[in-house]
Amino acid sequence: MQGALFLHEKIDPISLISALAAFGGLVCVVRPGFLFGYDHPTASTDGSWIAVCSGLLGALSQVFVFLIVRQLKGLNVFVIIHYFTISNVVFASFWIALFQQTMSVSSTSQFWGAVFGCGLFTFLGQSFLTRGFQLEKAGIASVMRYLDVVFVFIWDSVILGEHINHWSVVGAFIIVTCAVLIALRKINMATA
Repeated sequence: MQGALFLHEKIDPISLISALAAFGGLVCVVRPGFLFGYDHPTASTDGSWIAVCSGLLGALSQVFVFLIVRQLKGLNVFVIIHYFTISNVVFASFWIALFQQTMSVSSTSQFWGAVFGCGLFTFLGQSFLTRGFQLEKAGIASVMRYLDVVFVFIWDSVILGEHINHWSVVGAFIIVTCAVLIALRKINMATA
């Protein structure tokens, strides 16, 4: 929707409805306490207001990144990733120096494996995401981004053994359905 607002990209009614429905699915997965209450089996593992606010600020920041990437259609993906990485190093260094002021690093191989794995998958994910936003309208590409939430809660369950709330399953189903609907429409429009 920000793509339509800021970049004047047209969004068809079906894509708009799918985007709104996918956002509704996202709300079901995240389950903010002010909508779903605080008294349920998974309440102890729900995020604090700081986590929720951090997530919202992160999402708002990502909106601007997506809009800027759409403007950089002709630029090589790896040039964008390069400057993204440099910016992260600079801002993280300032953050550590000014606010955190200490940093402890574990020396275990498991820790370093996790660090390198995180770096590798972040690089791959950001590369594909950046290319996707260069090729597709911002509104449609951002709906696909909701799939992140679906994968996170699946991995939380499979790898970390966390309990899945039934609302998360409903939300994941809505998100996946909307993403598939948008993808199928794009395929049909391309072949027509």
